[in-house]
Amino acid sequence: MITTREELCDAVNRFGVLPFFRSVVKGLSLEELADKSIWFPPDGMGAWDWKEDIIRMTGGAYGSFFCSCPGFVSKEMLFPLLAYRRNGYDFEGFSNDGHARSNERKVYQILEETGEENSTFLKAKCKLSDSSFGEAMKGLQMNGYVIVSGFDYRLTKDGRKYGWGITRYALPEAVFGDDTESMIDSYTPESAFSIMKEHLMAYFPGDERHIEILIGGRRT
Repeated sequence: MITTREELCDAVNRFGVLPFFRSVVKGLSLEELADKSIWFPPDGMGAWDWKEDIIRMTGGAYGSFFCSCPGFVSKEMLFPLLAYRRNGYDFEGFSNDGHARSNERKVYQILEETGEENSTFLKAKCKLSDSSFGEAMKGLQMNGYVIVSGFDYRLTKDGRKYGWGITRYALPEAVFGDDTESMIDSYTPESAFSIMKEHLMAYFPGDERHIEILIGGRRT
């Protein structure tokens, strides 16, 4: 069972992908693997608060990647995931071929200018309702164009974090730099899918169909 941030980091790196909540692949989620003690510990800092630390420790990413549900992706599996989900498109091509929804285009245009935005400010700039903004963000993450780069917390007078973190969204290119596009393009969608599937099949050999559903989910 996962009881520490370090053990969670090891699990993300081992499996390559780790949904936060129960997934279609039985046994592959933090919810199933975590000890009860890390959800709401006495000091107030547990699994909910480790997300940004895990992003940093693994060098990977967090986002709504798995059937629109959130989870972690290791550095090793991130670029194959983005390559498969984008299916050979940059966002301009994705949009020009009619795959991007209007609210997704609004969000992406702002992030293209700023690289990263706190969700509160991003939603206000887009002038979207909570539900419309949420749907746009899920679509952009599922199709590999946006990731969660971190979380902003309120601080007590002595500098301790408290409350729920406010999500920061970013383009992968803004987080991982100029080589991002070439790293994604180094995989064909087919090879990327095979890499991820074969990796997970080594841990869940009897769950091929559910693994395909988990790493699928793109719009094109």
